[in-house]
Order: sequence, then structure tokens, then C-alpha cells
Amino acid sequence: MSDIKKLTLQAFQVNAQDWCKQIENFISDRFRQSYRDGIVVPISGGLDSSVVAALCTRAIGNEKVYGLMLPETLGNPDADYFGHLIAKHLDIKTMKINISPILRALGTSNLFLSAISGREFWKPIVDWSLRKKKQSANILYLDALKGQLDPSSRKLIAQVNSKQRARLLATYKIADDYNLMVAGSSHKTEQMVGLFVKFGIDDCADIMPLKNVYRSQTLQLAEYMEIPGEILHRSPNPDILPGITDKYQGYFGMDYQKVELILLGMQMELNADEIARQLELEDQTVIQMLEIVNLSENFRSHALAPELK
Repeated sequence: MSDIKKLTLQAFQVNAQDWCKQIENFISDRFRQSYRDGIVVPISGGLDSSVVAALCTRAIGNEKVYGLMLPETLGNPDADYFGHLIAKHLDIKTMKINISPILRALGTSNLFLSAISGREFWKPIVDWSLRKKKQSANILYLDALKGQLDPSSRKLIAQVNSKQRARLLATYKIADDYNLMVAGSSHKTEQMVGLFVKFGIDDCADIMPLKNVYRSQTLQLAEYMEIPGEILHRSPNPDILPGITDKYQGYFGMDYQKVELILLGMQMELNADEIARQLELEDQTVIQMLEIVNLSENFRSHALAPELK
């Protein structure tokens, strides 16, 4: 088997300086064409939004970049701390909109749902609740992709998703008020496996600088741009999903690097057996991941229209 077909983490190594420059050029070009006065980046203090904010700052200058914080009254306070941390590090202005009134109007401001978001100490309770229903986060995710959720689970997912859509609404209100372009923070890994909310803050933007960049590569860009270590070492925590403090472990039972290697094997057109053999995984684990990529295509496709002859 040739080296190009081997699934190793070396395949994700990039020239971070060159990639940053390419992305910065893309941002500055699109910004010039937008007739906007600045760029707003919704920031949570996570790796992805911190990298996007840093790239925008390098591309057009910190005086034209705004970090938008979108807390809710019952949300995780870590987002506020880390959001201010990256804003101070980049010396960018911040704005804040509390989305709690929107969530209350939608019937989404749920005390239990909000309190457990991303909190490690709630995880055993959430796991117990899922076991009682003979479910797991993995099964729940697959059932959602297949449209097979029971009514109570559908209601939970609807509440979770509406938070991200409320954040998008608030972001574009600010963008229109101040004549700003919106920069989103989704990356290739979560796009391929559907770990985002369709028409949510992690899906819609004027530009999505990391959309063709794996999480492993995003981390390399962050290290090159000297993003604070506290942010670099945060787990991939979605902050809105009950009891899930690492979305890859929570939904797929493996870390993001293993997920990315499976995705790489898929892109190399290796069969499931070969991917499983190289990564020392069960065949069914790989087959399920490939199924998830196919099922989540619906999330990646917006407003489909017929081809008319």
C-alpha cells in the first residue's frame, strides 16, 4: 500500500503560516467586495471562533473587528470568561446581546436544559436519563438524523437548536445596525459529520474561513497565531447540548482525531474494512460514521430547488 493511502495524523500537517496568509487574503478580498465597515465574529472563547477572530484581525486590522457575545441568563458562564479573554488578547471591541428574552418567547428558556449545558457534573444524571429511555447520545444523534426521534426527544432537540438560531438572528441584527460582515466559525470536521445546527450561528454567515479546514489543522493555525493556551486546551464543548462536554466523545465515543482519520479514509475512497483495520476499530464503528456523513448531507444542503429542463 502506498504512503498516500496510509491513515496517519501526519496527513493533517500544514504550513500554518502559509495557510493563515491564504485565509487572511480571502477575508480581506471578500471584505473589500462587501461594502461593509467591519466584521463581526460571534465569539464563545472556543478554539474555532477565537481562530476566526484572530484571522479577521490580521486581515483587516483590530479596529474593524467586533467580537459579539451572545449569552443567556441560565447559560454556561465559561463562555463569558473565555470570550473576554480572546477579545482582550486580540484587542478587539466587544458587544453583547443577552438572548434570554428571545428564548423565553420561544418557550426555550428551560431551567434544566440551560443548567446542564456543557457541565461535567451533570453528565452522570444525563447518562442515567438516557439509559432509562434505552438511549445514548450516539443513538439520539442517529435517530435525529433519520427522523426517528420520539416526541419528547424532538422537543428537546428543537429547544437546543432554537438557541443557535436565536444567536444567528441577534448576530445579523447587529450586522445590519453597524454595516458589518458576519464571519462564522464552522470547520470541516463538524461540517462533515453534521455537528452544527442547520440555519444556526454555526452554519450561516457571509464568510466561513475554516469551512475547508479540519479541527486538527485549526489547532495548528491557533498555535501559529499564539492563541492563549487556556483556549487551545479547551475541549470541543458545544455549550448547548445536555451533558455533552466533548461532542466527539459524547456522540461518537472517540476523540476528534480518530473521527478525522475516518473522514480522511472516506476521502481517500478506502473501504470501511480497510479504514477499520488501519485505525484498529470495529468495522461497525466505521460503517456507522460513514452513514452519519451521508445522513447529515441534509444539514449541509440549503433550500434545495429542482433542476428544470
